Order: sequence, then structure tokens, then C-alpha cells
Amino acid sequence: MYAAKKASTKKSSAKKSSKKAAASEEEEVVNFKKAAFVSALAEKTGMTKADSDIALAAVLNVIATEVSAGKRIALPGFGTFKLNYRAARKGRNPKTGEEIDIKASYSPSFSASKTFKEMANPDR
Repeated sequence: MYAAKKASTKKSSAKKSSKKAAASEEEEVVNFKKAAFVSALAEKTGMTKADSDIALAAVLNVIATEVSAGKRIALPGFGTFKLNYRAARKGRNPKTGEEIDIKASYSPSFSASKTFKEMANPDR
């Protein structure tokens, strides 16, 4: 029984890796790290990198604080940040199969604006 389960696991992982390989052949995702973001921000605004870092931290802090308080933040041409309610539900522990209760919670979300979506898909 264990060997059959292990073989089926290998098949599913082979499918996953082939999907990943196809996706990586299609387009390589490049990470844009915070330091590079701050440098680009400084270049666009004419501010120093230190001032740009402080400004970025302030903007992110305001967004996180206000969204956590339940407010929607709409930035025209960019998108909307809001808080979504997730109701309590039943879940299952994947390791043991035991049913568990998942508490209700709030989750921050972002919806891109039409303009932002059009920038991300220029060929449409």
C-alpha cells in the first residue's frame, strides 16, 4: 500500500514540476527588492535614498494602519486596499485527516484598478 501511495505522489510531483518548467520557459519572474524600489523612487522624485525610504515606510504604515482599522483606501489609477471578512469554517488537518475549526478572521486585500490591469496586459 505504501509503495502505491508513494508512486502516485511521484506522478503528481512530476506533473507539478512540468507545469513549473513550462511556466519558467514562458517568462522569468524578476524580484524587485526594497533597496531597488527605494532607489527607483529616489530617482523619480529627486529625493535622497534615505528620504525615499522614510517616505515609503510612512506610506506603507498609513495603508496598513487604516486598512487594519477597517477603512478602504482607493488610489485612482492604482487600486484599492480593503479588509475582507473570512467566516468561521471547518477545515481538515492534512497530516492526520482530523477535522478542525478555523476561526473567523479578517484578511487585507488589494484590487488592481482598470488602468493598472491595462498596464500589466499591454497586448490586450
